[in-house]
Amino acid sequence: MMRRIPFLYSALFIVSISFATTTYAEQENDNPDLGGGFTESAPWKEGQVDFPDYPLQENLIKVEVDRVDMPFDFYLDSKSLVSLKNDALVRYTVVVQSNSGAKNVLFEGIRCSTGEYRTYAYGTLDNSFVKATTSSWKYIEESGFMVHRYNFFKYYMCSDEQGSNPIDEILRKIRYPEDFQISGERDD
Repeated sequence: MMRRIPFLYSALFIVSISFATTTYAEQENDNPDLGGGFTESAPWKEGQVDFPDYPLQENLIKVEVDRVDMPFDFYLDSKSLVSLKNDALVRYTVVVQSNSGAKNVLFEGIRCSTGEYRTYAYGTLDNSFVKATTSSWKYIEESGFMVHRYNFFKYYMCSDEQGSNPIDEILRKIRYPEDFQISGERDD
């Protein structure tokens, strides 16, 4: 009889823990104040992407980047700029020009909330865009030959709250970079 008592206590203990755990789990899911009962929102899905017109020379604005040894100049097509506030997304066309005069034209997007970029299309010799064969969101690198993306993300296109700046604010920051260098927003 004495051997059965420890076994009985063990069995009762296990049953009570099991009951308590089940009761707590049920309570947690029924009461959102305890952290349960929430449904996860649907994952972000990008809307339709319309390619802009090919950039014209008169619409290009030189963009300052924070690397003095950069062998490229970067120009933003002011007419292609789109800021989607609800998605924290900015789309733009950039012209990358080497010191020798060679040019690459890219139609890209930056997600301000995640620090990612995507290349949608490339410019061709006949002044049109061809859709990128592989186009996915990738994290923006702080260095390298395509440092313009980091500069666009950090200094021009995105706000501190991980949202996208309005178009007029982006253009003002690009046209007058000394304004925000003096205010301390940019570390050169």
